[in-house]
Order: sequence, then structure tokens, then C-alpha cells
Amino acid sequence: MILRCRLCHAAIAAFDPARLTPPLTSAVFGPLAPGFPPPFLPGTPWDEARCPHCRHHPQGYDPAGRESLATDAGETPLPRLQTADAKRKTAKRGN
Repeated sequence: MILRCRLCHAAIAAFDPARLTPPLTSAVFGPLAPGFPPPFLPGTPWDEARCPHCRHHPQGYDPAGRESLATDAGETPLPRLQTADAKRKTAKRGN
């Protein structure tokens, strides 16, 4: 799948949706084609990643856009980070 910038609409990176696990890092996103450098500096936290074309965050700045990524296949939802409370509520209880 191809990550697109919400602001300039440029194709930025290739990624596997199955690897989108919170907390998101730049390591999930690779170059668009073999032999090219990765689009983001290695080890960059996702919140600090910038589009290599327009230098803005690829998700844009609208809070509604924080839950998904713009891709060549449309909007792709991001998995949510489960909190400790949510994990306890969904865990099986043995009797």
C-alpha cells in the first residue's frame, strides 16, 4: 500500500497495513521503490515524521485525521492503542 500526504497528496512511502501497530514509528514505512532511501529518518517517532515533499506531517493537522492514513486505496484506519483498563475489561475471566 502507498502512503500519501494529506496536504500535498504526494506518494511518500510503501507499507504493509499488517505492520501498523501502535505506537506507530517511521520504521513501518519503506521507500516507494527498491534502491531508494526510506522516506523518513530511521528511528523517527511518527509524530515527528514529515512529508519529504511539503515538510508537513503526512496526516495533516486536523484532529479527525489522526485516526487514519491517506493511501492509494483510500483512507486506512489506524489500530487503536489498547489501554491497561481496556485490556482488563476484555480479558477472559476464569471461574
